[in-house]
Amino acid sequence: MPRSARKEGYSRRHRFSAQGSFGGVLRGSRKIRGRFSTIHAVPARTEASSRLGIALTRKLVPRSVDRNRVKRLVREAFRRHGLKLAGLDCVVMLRERFDDANTRPLLAEIRAHFDQLVQNRSR
Repeated sequence: MPRSARKEGYSRRHRFSAQGSFGGVLRGSRKIRGRFSTIHAVPARTEASSRLGIALTRKLVPRSVDRNRVKRLVREAFRRHGLKLAGLDCVVMLRERFDDANTRPLLAEIRAHFDQLVQNRSR
């Protein structure tokens, strides 16, 4: 199956390729802050597709199982959202310690931030 046929895929072009490569996004970016997360965003190098980075620390998410779960949930939200085609480089960071009880509100907040980025991009 050709890569273009997978509308909801998460291919390499939607990822940052090297460790620490989203440092530029963190330094010179627009920030959207919520209760649980912050999303940094800048226009992408290539206007065709967006890239997603996820920056989690052991201080905020101590267990590796939970870090992997948060990453999987954020990637899934990005994969299914129109932001993927908006031409933005985004980095998602948590603002407070992760708790299983906050999973749904965190995911809803991230989706709302993605919606806001797409709306602001289309203006």
